Amino acid sequence: MPLKVTSTPLLYEENRVQPANNLYYLESSISECYCDEHCVTLGDCCSDYTFVCPPRDCVLTDWDSWTQCTADNGTCGIGTQKRLRHVIQHAERGGAACEPLKEMRTCFVECRPKKSALDDITTVALILDYRHNKTRSKIRRNNIYWDLPNVAEKMKKATYYCVHYTIDWVNRNCVSRLLNKGLSEGSVMCAECQPEATYHRNNGRCASDLEDGDQGFWKLIGPQSCNGIWTRINRTENCQCQIEYPKDHPFLLV
Repeated sequence: MPLKVTSTPLLYEENRVQPANNLYYLESSISECYCDEHCVTLGDCCSDYTFVCPPRDCVLTDWDSWTQCTADNGTCGIGTQKRLRHVIQHAERGGAACEPLKEMRTCFVECRPKKSALDDITTVALILDYRHNKTRSKIRRNNIYWDLPNVAEKMKKATYYCVHYTIDWVNRNCVSRLLNKGLSEGSVMCAECQPEATYHRNNGRCASDLEDGDQGFWKLIGPQSCNGIWTRINRTENCQCQIEYPKDHPFLLV
């Protein structure tokens, strides 16, 4: 029951003497009382307000994971990441308010160099049986092309490298003895890039070579309809497939 404390003097009938102390007693409240978070401000809380209606602080979940970095210009460069958390219980009756529900931070998306028309003349990587790996070394270099300064500089820097690919799909119309030598679905093959195959290119790579994890198309030179899809695994510098990976079904990148 809502109560308030008040006092009144007590008069003794015998000697009409007023005692020094007043007698205190409880008197019922004239107005109604409330148990909400506004009663403290308005002064109309019930007498048991702090016991029955204690403050409740805001309760939040843990932070979600950071989102992927989103570049400010939509492609690459400086961007932002954000993470969120959620309210389990809102603050009540003067409890601690909720802290911010969103955080943001700066991040960076790596920009890959744009490919020029000379980088990839074809979107299909051409491969050749490895038994032709000595063909280029037998070609005579007796024309003026090999004396051009930019070609001579490329020849100094160019090296062999190996690339491992997983064969994801093979055209069912492909008929070749090489199907059982690395061109079957699920197999891993080693494709070798020889220096001579990079001289006419600006990036020092064989045509249509991919990045690790990228998926692309391949075509075997010779048999008709012998093509498919593969995924690049990794690249090894200063490498020749027949020497470093003889068991990984070597082929040549053209």
